[in-house]
Amino acid sequence: MAKTSRSKNSSSRSEQRRQELRRNLPKPATALRQAMLRPEFIRTACIIFAFLVVLSLLVTRSREMVLVPVGQYVSSTRLNRLDFQVEDVKQTEDQREAARRASPRVYVANQEALGRLESSLMGLPTAVAGKTDPTELAAELQAQFQLDAQSLAALQDMSADGEPTTQWIQWVQRLVDTELSQAPLLETQEFQVYSVTPVLSRALLLPDGSMQKPLRGEAISMEELDGEEFPTRLTQAVGSSGFPESVVPTIAGRIVSENQPTLKLDSQMTDELREQAATAVAPAMKEHLKGQIIWKRGDQLTPEMYQSALQEAVFFSETGGFASRWLPRAGIVFLLAILAVFMAAYAVSAHDRIARNSMRLVALCFLMVAMMAVTVWIAAEAPAFLYAAAIAPLLFTVVVVRLAYDQRLAVFLGGIQAAIATMALQEDIGWFILMMAGVGAMIAQLTEVRQRNSLIRASLVTAFVMGLGCIVLNMIELPAIFDAWAQIVLQVIQSAAASLGVGFLVLGILPSIETVFGITTGMTLAELRDPRRPLLQQLQQHAPGTYNHSLQVAHIAEAAADAIGADSLLIYVGALYHDIGKMNKPMYFVENQQPGDNLHDKLSPAMSLLVIIGHVKDGVELAKEYNLPREIIHFIESHHGSTLVEYFYHAERQKAEDEGRDAVDEIEFRYPGPRPRSKEAAILMLSDCVESATRAMADPKPAQIENLVRELARKRLMDNQFDECGLTFRELDAIQVAIIARVTAIYHGRIAYPDGGEESDLPEDESEAVETATAG
Repeated sequence: MAKTSRSKNSSSRSEQRRQELRRNLPKPATALRQAMLRPEFIRTACIIFAFLVVLSLLVTRSREMVLVPVGQYVSSTRLNRLDFQVEDVKQTEDQREAARRASPRVYVANQEALGRLESSLMGLPTAVAGKTDPTELAAELQAQFQLDAQSLAALQDMSADGEPTTQWIQWVQRLVDTELSQAPLLETQEFQVYSVTPVLSRALLLPDGSMQKPLRGEAISMEELDGEEFPTRLTQAVGSSGFPESVVPTIAGRIVSENQPTLKLDSQMTDELREQAATAVAPAMKEHLKGQIIWKRGDQLTPEMYQSALQEAVFFSETGGFASRWLPRAGIVFLLAILAVFMAAYAVSAHDRIARNSMRLVALCFLMVAMMAVTVWIAAEAPAFLYAAAIAPLLFTVVVVRLAYDQRLAVFLGGIQAAIATMALQEDIGWFILMMAGVGAMIAQLTEVRQRNSLIRASLVTAFVMGLGCIVLNMIELPAIFDAWAQIVLQVIQSAAASLGVGFLVLGILPSIETVFGITTGMTLAELRDPRRPLLQQLQQHAPGTYNHSLQVAHIAEAAADAIGADSLLIYVGALYHDIGKMNKPMYFVENQQPGDNLHDKLSPAMSLLVIIGHVKDGVELAKEYNLPREIIHFIESHHGSTLVEYFYHAERQKAEDEGRDAVDEIEFRYPGPRPRSKEAAILMLSDCVESATRAMADPKPAQIENLVRELARKRLMDNQFDECGLTFRELDAIQVAIIARVTAIYHGRIAYPDGGEESDLPEDESEAVETATAG
């Protein structure tokens, strides 16, 4: 029974412990909430949100445009998405022009000429009263009327008591007011127009402002007055006024002598009536039905098709249903959100530099948005250059990302950019495949960018691939006719030119790219590793031992970098420059000393410490003076990290004990740092101390070298020097293996000189101090 009771109590306590453990474990929801409240998560979310908003505006706006130039063969069919009516501009204009032509030409009496004519005719009977012989008449009067004896005799009865008779007055008024309007005299040019103008399209504006319409009379040209005989229509008009036949030639002669048109065109009134008539014409509307074909795949786009597509797009954006307009937009935003989150997650997880510095993510997002804006702008303004508008910004993005980061991220972001461009430009999967072919061709050629011709070669290969891809894609989508091939050739030229242009553009702005992204490209590194560089030449002249040490460290670090896939060129260049600060006081470092000449023997440990640590600060200042890249400066400032200068620390402690002083604080004998913040910087730290320690061995054996490397790596690890560089234990082990192999190949089996030093298993900082203090 007791055993059973103890068993139950034990089970109860175990259950309690399990429940307590469950209570103490963090809940998944709590952990997620805590992660979302972290500042870096909030910053990243804000960046992606802004990126998504701008990108959504660009893509949705672009999809609502008509991005096909007139004259091009189209590769897809376009339909009306709704019923709508639009004005048929051509038909409306034709109808308005017909209304203008039908509008009357308005004439107005030539009051000045008719007034003179009326005045002279009214005074004629009085002027000739009592005269029977034409010779008795004044010359002016005879010139105007060309009177003869017969007409003089007939005129004697047309006046009484010195005034014209009422009948004569009526005849004159009828001639002036009526007959000369029904048989008007017109200038030659206006006579021609009058003659071909329909009767209903002629009107007379009367003095009271009313309109006499239509004007039916047959006009007389002023040219006809130059003949020997009077125009028949003129004599008929005079006779119709009531004048005796004997006087008709006299009256006609007076009209001819006036030599002025009786009617003139009122241009202002005519134009006003024409515009009124045109304005009164209602616009002719053209019906477009939902589902009606605007153009079919393979059609050559005409101006009418293009205009119809523009009108449909405007009506759809203004009057389309809520669901038909906003659901596609929401779908686009949702797809873009997926791509944006996917992009950010991959970039942050794959690259520590992006995770640590939000501005790098901002730069990437800005680059992609800016290039997409360029694509949309060119496509909208010049759709004939659609291929160049898509290819050049895409390849520029890819090349910049490759230079700033690596091939994997460049291909990934290139795929994202190609997908977004395909959506924005309303293209299909074939277009996306073509874009990805260009991305792949460019990146495949940029495995290492150490020479400037690498970019040109990559651009040439990409131009060939894109040109070939354009031919294949258009052979599938366009009709097999000669005119379509002309279009294909133009697109091939665009694609190739865009690909080549990107290479030359990047070469031209390479320094700016390095500054914006805070990177050092392979081309710059290749130039910096040249031993003829001024700084390296100074190092060779002033500190040849340090230069040889740097070369050995470079070879060791390069092998270690290759072992874990780090940037071997970067670490090689960093190793060449990491000790340039020793040039200021080269003889205080053992590799530059002559046997028996140790300057530290004359200094206190504290003073020696200042000299040893000072080479880091001096190196950083030299690097800045010579404009070395920031990444190279980090190798200089971090190759000792915050390690302890053990030799001088212990020497100072011993001195303090001998003098009865308090023990010195360890922090005073440490390098100021910083600690390595990249895998390459961590590799350099370990390679540097290993090379120095191995060089101090009298006769290094493989086993001794291996023990030394692992002991130094362990000390750096336990001293927290690798905490900020992102190295894993697996990578650290691979680095040690690579360093052991390379150092063994360099130092194993060398000739042991009689004055060689003892073996040293100390870290680099201590081994340098031992060499400085005891060499010789």
